[in-house]
Amino acid sequence: MRCFRGAAAGVIVLTLIVSALGVEGKPPAAERKPLPDRTTTAEAHYELGVVYHQRMFADLDQAIAEYEQAVKLRSDFAEAHYHLGLSYHTKAKLGVDDKALYRKALKEYKLYLKYMPKGPLAEKARQNIKAVESRLR
Repeated sequence: MRCFRGAAAGVIVLTLIVSALGVEGKPPAAERKPLPDRTTTAEAHYELGVVYHQRMFADLDQAIAEYEQAVKLRSDFAEAHYHLGLSYHTKAKLGVDDKALYRKALKEYKLYLKYMPKGPLAEKARQNIKAVESRLR
């Protein structure tokens, strides 16, 4: 898993802004670069989610928003599903034991396992599923 900080995170943000808003005063066709594809854009949202999640509690909502965008753009993005589940799980534990957030976390952990049943986070996803299920009882 790659983590971007500082200038690299700025480049990701700039890429997202340019792809979302377009560029005014476009250069001649020979100088234009192709817009990033859905996979690249999904990965950029994922990386931003990682950055926000690492800043943890203050930016947890922003992390959730970025992970949601990543899985919206690429529904089979297993790592983004896992981290979205982890963010929901964390927010539920920090809040008032929010059952709706636990259900969302459970769904995302299961989607990770669907797409990467033997992935590097599979065992942790299974452990988190058990923890979430116990909260939902």
